[in-house]
Amino acid sequence: MSHRPHRLSSLVVAALVAATGAVSVPVAVAQSAGSDVGMVNSAGGGSVDPSSAAAGSGHVGSAGSTESQSLAALGVMPPLGTGSQNTAAEPALPQENPPVTEVKVVRRESDPLVPDARFTRLWVSSVQMNRIVPVEVIRSGNESGPKPRLYLLDGVDAPTPSGWLLPGDIGTKVADRNVDLVMVQGADASLYADWLNDDPVLGRNKWETFMTKELPEALDAELGVALKTGIAGLSMGGGAAAALAVRHPEKYEAVGSLGGCYSAADDIGFLLTKVTVESRGGQLGNLWGERGAPGYAEHDVIRHAEKLSGKTLYFSTATGVPGPNEWAQHNGDMLRFVQGAGLEQAVHACTVKLDRRLDQVGVDARIDYFPTGLHNWGSFGQGVQPMLDTLLPRLGA
Repeated sequence: MSHRPHRLSSLVVAALVAATGAVSVPVAVAQSAGSDVGMVNSAGGGSVDPSSAAAGSGHVGSAGSTESQSLAALGVMPPLGTGSQNTAAEPALPQENPPVTEVKVVRRESDPLVPDARFTRLWVSSVQMNRIVPVEVIRSGNESGPKPRLYLLDGVDAPTPSGWLLPGDIGTKVADRNVDLVMVQGADASLYADWLNDDPVLGRNKWETFMTKELPEALDAELGVALKTGIAGLSMGGGAAAALAVRHPEKYEAVGSLGGCYSAADDIGFLLTKVTVESRGGQLGNLWGERGAPGYAEHDVIRHAEKLSGKTLYFSTATGVPGPNEWAQHNGDMLRFVQGAGLEQAVHACTVKLDRRLDQVGVDARIDYFPTGLHNWGSFGQGVQPMLDTLLPRLGA
C-alpha cells in the first residue's frame, strides 16, 4: 500500500532556486516542482546530521560532500579528509580496560534534558565491541510486566539524547501506548553493522551483534522478556533497521524507516554509504571491504526484500523540495540547504526502488511520499505518527 504523488517534475531546480535566494517561493510552486517517482535524479548527497541537538533547534547539522552518479559508478570519490567533518560529533565510544567479559546493564541514569519520569539511560556492556554503550529507554507506564519493545535507530551521529526524544518528541506520542521504546547511542557512521576491521577513528563496530544478541539479552534481564519486537530508524538508522530485519527476520514483526536508503550495492546506495562513513572520519574498507565485496550484497534490502514478507512495514520519504520555512530554519546556509535537498532526493530514489521491489515480490507495505521536505527532522517528523499508527498495533501496543 503506497501513498505516492501522481505528478511532479525537477527536484533539483526547485531546491537550487530556493537556495540561491528565491526564498519567498510560494509553497504551491515548490510542491508542483518535485519529481515523478519514477524519474528521480540520481543525485548523491552529503551525510547530513539530522538528529543532533542542532536539528532540535531547527538547524541541520554538518554535511559531507556531494558527488555525481558517474563517480559513484566507478566506486571512487574525492577524499573527504582524515578527521570528522562534523566538529560537533561526539567521539567514538572508548575501548574498556580491563576488557568487558559480561553483557549486562552496568549503570542507570536520568538526564535533565529529558524530563520524563519514564526515561532511563542504561549503560550496557558489549563483549563483542569491548565498549559500554548508552541505551535510552522510555518505559510504558500503562501496565506491569513484560511489554512489546520497539527499537529506534538514529542517523549518522546517533546523538545523546536521541533525536527521537528531542526533535522527534517520541515520548509524548506513545504516552497512552503499552510499549517500551529503546534508542541506542554511540553507533556513529556505523550503519549499525558488524565491521570487518577496527577503524582508527570510529573504533570497533559490532553493532549487528549488539542489536540482535547482546542488547536483547541485557534488556530482557532489565525490563522483562519482550512480548513482541519491532525496529525502526531514520536516515542511516532507517536503512539499518530494514537491513537488520532482512538479516534476522525471526526477530522483528514490525519494521519502519523514515528517509532511509535500502541498498549499499547500487550507485546511489554505495555513494551514501561511502559518504556516511568518510564524513565522520572512518575508512570504508573497514566496513565490508571495497565495493563489490560480499558484504554489500549481503546487507542489500532490495536484493533480499522477500524476507520482509509477513511483517508490518512502514516507509516514508520527502522529495527534497523545500517547504515554506526551510530557508529560515537553515539560517540562510546555502551549502547545508542544498546538501539537505540533494540527500533527500537520493533517499526518495532509494524508497521508490524499494517500493517497486516490494511490489515485485508481493510484500505489502505502507509507503508515504511527502511532497516537500529536506533531509532533516522537518521531513522525518511527518512520518513519526503514521509510522507508530502502522507498527504499534502489530506489536499489540
